[in-house]
Amino acid sequence: MSDQPSIVHPEWVHGRRLWMDTPMRDLIARMRFGDPVKGWEGDARLELYWNGDEERFEVWRLEDDEQYRFVCRSAPGVPFDDRIIDALIGWDGRRRQSPLHETVINHNLCLDAERDAARDEWVAEDLAPRLRHAFRQDD
Repeated sequence: MSDQPSIVHPEWVHGRRLWMDTPMRDLIARMRFGDPVKGWEGDARLELYWNGDEERFEVWRLEDDEQYRFVCRSAPGVPFDDRIIDALIGWDGRRRQSPLHETVINHNLCLDAERDAARDEWVAEDLAPRLRHAFRQDD
């Protein structure tokens, strides 16, 4: 569960109206307060708003500087479903064991090590016997 479940979000943020429709209430609650089935701890700073001009649902987050920042939006006229929880889990920096740049660097180092190992194997199995044979022929 989030550390600030008592946040009261304003009705209007950047021209978007707070969405409180009954069919999406459960999804909004799981987005803000957690979904233990999916392993989402929730984020009370998240809120769902309706952008009437574009007819899209939008997730906004109240940041530490007390400003609302855009997180994501739906396709026009399409409400969010459970996949938004999966997306939030993927975007949640708290779940990342190491920073993204370290993850990328480590992945690239693993690829380099695999290539080096493949090259060494090729040298040991294919090239070395040929070289030994060539040296014997030279003697």
